[in-house]
Amino acid sequence: MKEALKAKDKSRLNVLRGILTETTSLEKESKGIKTDKQLYKLLQKRKTASSNAVREFQAANRGDLTTKENEQIDILQGYLDGFATTTADEVVGAIQTTIQEFETEGVTPKRDKVRARLFRPGGAFEDKILDEALVAKTINRMVHEVAPSKPRAS
Repeated sequence: MKEALKAKDKSRLNVLRGILTETTSLEKESKGIKTDKQLYKLLQKRKTASSNAVREFQAANRGDLTTKENEQIDILQGYLDGFATTTADEVVGAIQTTIQEFETEGVTPKRDKVRARLFRPGGAFEDKILDEALVAKTINRMVHEVAPSKPRAS
């Protein structure tokens, strides 16, 4: 924040002040940000809100506001890029290991059970920053490969 103040970077200052306000508000509600994953999700939420605002401003032909929001999106993306995220290979490896654990236990792996085990406390994805859509698609594909669903009777 000091660097943004010194550089008189108004866009960056506005983003940082907004993040600070939101985190302070969450702390007052006893939902404070305690993990990197929570901060990452907050930044994603703010980026999504700015993206929605850009669409509205474009529809209203407000180029000035569109430019301002796009600057904020770029700043937020810069912060998001600074986080270490779980790679697709790491996702596949963790899911594969979890499916193998089920098989070792003599249990047929099911999507919901695999997901629950991965995200539970102590699970491979607890507090990990990752693409949850990728995780869902990968679990579906890998579970289906191991235990294809039976065709439904008509």
